[in-house]
Amino acid sequence: MKQFSIFALIALVAFSCDFNEMPELRDESQKWALAGYQVDVSGNLEYTNIQDSAYVYALMPNGTFTKTVGDYKLEGEYEQSTSDGLTRYKFTYSATNSLLIHSCSSGTEDYFINSKGQLTGTWDECDGPKLYFDKQ
Repeated sequence: MKQFSIFALIALVAFSCDFNEMPELRDESQKWALAGYQVDVSGNLEYTNIQDSAYVYALMPNGTFTKTVGDYKLEGEYEQSTSDGLTRYKFTYSATNSLLIHSCSSGTEDYFINSKGQLTGTWDECDGPKLYFDKQ
């Protein structure tokens, strides 16, 4: 009886293992959709919530990204770093002269992850709205 129990245990372990040499690749991309924006109105910061946004960043594990705003798309590369205790993203675009680039400098955008876990823009540093994105 003892040998049967050992055999059953070994069989259970063997058949529960995945012997597939080529496991399916998981989608490791990150998607961030616009959740809202904040603007200065007569000295007061006003936040506007967005539902069902068509403004999305799709970040791929290889360092490339796609920014979709409605029917329009831009592509480029991003770098992730950490400084001052914040995770930061720098998006560099293939096309540098586009109205879809929301930044104080040409061809790049700077973002960070805020305390609520939102991807947060820095366009407000040059009078643009502060953009907030939630991870999808």
